[in-house]
Amino acid sequence: MGRSDPLIFREYFEVLKKIQTDISSVAFLGFSDESHFTRCVNVPNRDFYDLSLGNWQINSDWHLNKKYDLIISTRCPYFSANPDDFVKKCKESLNPGGYALIDWGLGDHWRFEDFKVGWRRNSEIEHAYEKDNYLHSCFWNDSLSEDPESVAFWRAVLSNDYGYSASETLSQVIEREVPKIVSYKTEEIRLKFLWPESPQLYIITLIRNLK
Repeated sequence: MGRSDPLIFREYFEVLKKIQTDISSVAFLGFSDESHFTRCVNVPNRDFYDLSLGNWQINSDWHLNKKYDLIISTRCPYFSANPDDFVKKCKESLNPGGYALIDWGLGDHWRFEDFKVGWRRNSEIEHAYEKDNYLHSCFWNDSLSEDPESVAFWRAVLSNDYGYSASETLSQVIEREVPKIVSYKTEEIRLKFLWPESPQLYIITLIRNLK
């Protein structure tokens, strides 16, 4: 378990606590098996979808086997080359009134030599697991730059010797470095800043299928 896991899991559960509905089924997208986090999601009917299982690929024309009361996809959505389509498919895979917990991230997730707020900087594109498995997208809108967690993240980026300038805003840097920016209606947004010496910003969103 990574050092960020206990801190971020706590944020996930704070968001999930706000769901006031009976949930009997959950789909974990980008999870190959049970983990410390998934075991704490107390939902009886549970399915796992992942590239390694051969039943899901985020950038394919995917469809789940059935509809669910809850979908959870964490530390995976930023691999989506078409995040609008990814969110749309998540909603279409929910039962009426169902929820999806989808998180995104910015900052030094993969410990490349050159720190990036987003995923593309100085002709380098961040990838993970395999060299052509690129990070593409993030949820963002200008109002998030006023969140105290975003302010702390941007302050930490500027205080380190990463070559960023205070003459730019965080939103301007994200627009330049994130190939695909997505924004959508949410039931809840929760931001979490970690590690002043190697800044990360988690963006946790909760959406609902109201149909």
